[in-house]
Amino acid sequence: MTWKRFTIISSSCLALVLSGVAYVFSCGPEPDPYDYYANFYNPNIPAQRGFEPFYYTALTHFYGSETPEETINLEEWKKFFGGKVPEKDLNEFIYGFSRSQMSNLYMHIEKGAALQLADSAKLNALTQHFIKSGDKETLGYLMFAKQCEPYVEGPAAWEEVKRDSLTMIKLSRNGVQLYKACKNPDIRERFAFQSIRLAHYCNAYTQALQYYDSLSTPAGSTSLIHYKIEGLRAGALRRTGKKAQSAYLFSRIFENAPSQREMAYRNVHYTDAYENSVLPLCKNNREKATVAAIYALKTTDMNPEGIRKVYGLDAQSPMLDVLLGREMNKLEEDYFTNILEEDANRQSYYWEDARADKSPVLQMQQLLDELAKGGKVKEPALWHISSAYISGMLKDFAGARSRLAAASAASLRPALKDQLEVVKLLVTINEQPSIDAAFENKLLESFRWLDTKTAADISYANALEPANLDTYYFKRMYRNLLDLVISTRYAKQNDFSRKALIMVKRDLVQPYSYSYYNTSGKDYMQDSLQTHQLLALYNGYQSKKKTPFEQYLYSQLKMSEKEIGEMIAVNYVRTHQFQDAVEWFKRSGSSRSATLVFTPQLEDFGIDIADSTKLPVISHQQFAERMVELEKQMKKKPDAKVYFEYATGLFSMSYYGHSYQLSANYRPSTDWYSPEDDKTPFLKQYFGCYRAEEYYKKAADAATDKEFKAECLYMAARCAQKHLPYSDGEVWAQHATSNPYFPELYKDYQETEFYKERMMQCGYLRDFHRSHPKL
Repeated sequence: MTWKRFTIISSSCLALVLSGVAYVFSCGPEPDPYDYYANFYNPNIPAQRGFEPFYYTALTHFYGSETPEETINLEEWKKFFGGKVPEKDLNEFIYGFSRSQMSNLYMHIEKGAALQLADSAKLNALTQHFIKSGDKETLGYLMFAKQCEPYVEGPAAWEEVKRDSLTMIKLSRNGVQLYKACKNPDIRERFAFQSIRLAHYCNAYTQALQYYDSLSTPAGSTSLIHYKIEGLRAGALRRTGKKAQSAYLFSRIFENAPSQREMAYRNVHYTDAYENSVLPLCKNNREKATVAAIYALKTTDMNPEGIRKVYGLDAQSPMLDVLLGREMNKLEEDYFTNILEEDANRQSYYWEDARADKSPVLQMQQLLDELAKGGKVKEPALWHISSAYISGMLKDFAGARSRLAAASAASLRPALKDQLEVVKLLVTINEQPSIDAAFENKLLESFRWLDTKTAADISYANALEPANLDTYYFKRMYRNLLDLVISTRYAKQNDFSRKALIMVKRDLVQPYSYSYYNTSGKDYMQDSLQTHQLLALYNGYQSKKKTPFEQYLYSQLKMSEKEIGEMIAVNYVRTHQFQDAVEWFKRSGSSRSATLVFTPQLEDFGIDIADSTKLPVISHQQFAERMVELEKQMKKKPDAKVYFEYATGLFSMSYYGHSYQLSANYRPSTDWYSPEDDKTPFLKQYFGCYRAEEYYKKAADAATDKEFKAECLYMAARCAQKHLPYSDGEVWAQHATSNPYFPELYKDYQETEFYKERMMQCGYLRDFHRSHPKL
C-alpha cells in the first residue's frame, strides 16, 4: 500500500528526467520517512517508553531512536563509582584516554612512576579517584578493554572485514585469566564480555559458547553488559545452526533491554526462524506475546491479526499499544490521507477511489471495539479513542461521539487526553455544516491550545529524540489540520481569503515534507487569489472591527500592508487592468523589476546572454505604465508597431515569456495549457495567450512592411499554438503543424528573410512547409 504512494512519486520524477523539454526539471528531495502522510494519531501514545524505534513508517527501518548504548554504559559506570565521578569525566576517561595514558596512570599507582599526563587529564575526576583509591583492578579492566577495542571495531564503509584471529584468541584467553583473578563481580562480568566478544568476532562461535557456559555473571543481572553477552550467545547459536533458539534469546533481549531492542529485532529476523518454531521455546504466554509482536512489527500492510494474536496471549502486553499505533498510522496513510487529498482537490496517489473499499477500516474498528469492551487491555480508553477516530474517518459522527464518551468515563493520562481532544476537534469541524463567525470563536480556543503544544522550538535534527516526539507530532498534526481540513472547508465555502490566512498560519506551524506539490501560503496569496479576494484580505487587514478570530489570523500573517498592496498590483497586471496596477504599485512602493519585457520571443527557450547585468531592466510599475500608454495610443489610431509592442508585453508575462514573474511568483516546470484554464480569466491568458494572439493579429493586419508582417503573423501563430488541443506525443505534433497562421505565412511570406530564418529554427513551421507542394 505504502509503496504504491512511494512508487508513484518516484515514477513521476523519472518521467521528468526522461522528458526532453526546454525548461529544466527537478525532482526534489525524497519523501520524509517521518512525515509523508496526513498524521493525526500520535505514534508516541504508548504508555511504556522504549519502543520508539518501532513506531510506524514504511520508508525506513526504524522510527525514533533508542537510548544510545554509550549513555547507558556511562550511567552504569557512574553507579559503579557511587555517583562520585561526573559523567563528563567518565566519558573523557573511558572513551577519550588512550591505553598508554591509562598504563602510565597504572604504573604511577603501582610503582610510583612519574605521572606523564596533561594537566586536564590529571585533574579528571576518575583519574583522581584511581590515584586516591588505588583501584588497579578496575583500571586494569579499562586498559584491557582499550587493548581489545581495535579488534572488535567495525571496518569503514565498503571495506572488507579483516580480523587477526590468532591475536584475538590470545587476548580472549588473557581475558579469561583476568576474569578468574578479578574479585569484583561487576568487573568480572565485563571481563567475561570482552572474552566472549573476541571469540565471537573471530568466528570462534563454539569457543564463545563455551566461554558463556564457564564464565558466570552476577545472578539476576540486568546490566547493559549482561544483555550484550546474551546477544553474543544468541548470535553464536545462530551461527552454529540453532536458529529457533537464537531467535528466542533475541526476543528475551528485545523484551528486557530497551537499548538493545533494534539489535534484537533485526537479529530475530536475520535468523530466518519461523515464528511457529520459536513459540514452543517460550516459558509462558508473556514471552510468546513478545515473539508474536516482533513478527507482527515486520509488516507494512494492515495487520489486525497481529494485534489479535498478541492480545490472545497477553492482554496486558506493552506491545499492544505499539501495534495499535502502527495500525492506526497505516489507516491514515492508506485510507484517510487519500480522502483528505481528494476532498481538497489534490492529486491522489491512488488510481482507485480511496472511499471504494471500507472493509479493512471496518474490520479494524470491529477489533478495536471488541478489545475496548473486553476490559482486559491496560487502557480501554485508548482503544475507544482509536475507534472513535475511525468513526470520524468514516463520517460516522454519532458513533465517534459515543466512543469518545466511553473513553471520557475513565481517568486519562495526559497523552490520552490530548488524543481525545484531537479526535473530538476533527469530529466537531467535520460535522459542522459551515464555518461561521460563532464557530470560528470555538476554533480559536483550539488554535490557542495547539499553539501551547507546538511552542517548543525543535529542529529536524533532534525531532526524533524521545523528549521531542510529542512536540514533533503536534506540529505535524496542527499543520495537517489547518491545511487538509480547515483550509479545505473554507475553499468549499468560496472563502479563499480565509483559506490563504489559514495556509500562512500552517506554514508557521511546520514546514511541509510529505506533500511534494505543496504551495506556501504566501505563494498561494500571490499566485492563486483573484483581485477581489486579495482586496477582501487587504480590507480585513486594515479593518478596525476584527473579530477575535480575525485578529488572531492577521497577527500570524507576518506581512506588511505594502506587501499585500504589491500582490494586488501584480494581480491587476495579470488581469490586464494596467491602470489599477499602476495605482497599487505606487501605493505599495514596489521595487519589483523584470528584463526583456518588450523583446520579441521567437523561441520558448531563454536568451543566452553571458552578462545578465547588461539585460534591459524595467520596473513592474514602469511596465504597467507603458502598457497604459500603449492602450491610449491604440485608441487614437491603428498602429502596427504599437499593437506589436503591446502584444509582446502580454506574451512576456505569460507562462512562456521571458518575464513571467510580471504576473506570477512561481512558474511550475511541468504545467501546460489545458481547456480547464479557460474557466479562469488569468489562467486563460497565462497559459493560452489569447489576447496576445489578438494583438499580434491586429499588428499583422495594420503592418505594411512584408518582413514585419511575417514576424507579426509568426508571433500570432506562436500564441495560437499554446491553446491547441493538448494530447501526448505525435498527435499533438500533428495539431501543431496545422496552426491556423501557417497557411498564410507559407503562401504569402515564404520568400521573406524572416520566414527563411524561422524555417531553420522552428520544427513545426518546417514540417508544415515540407508537407505542402512548392508554390
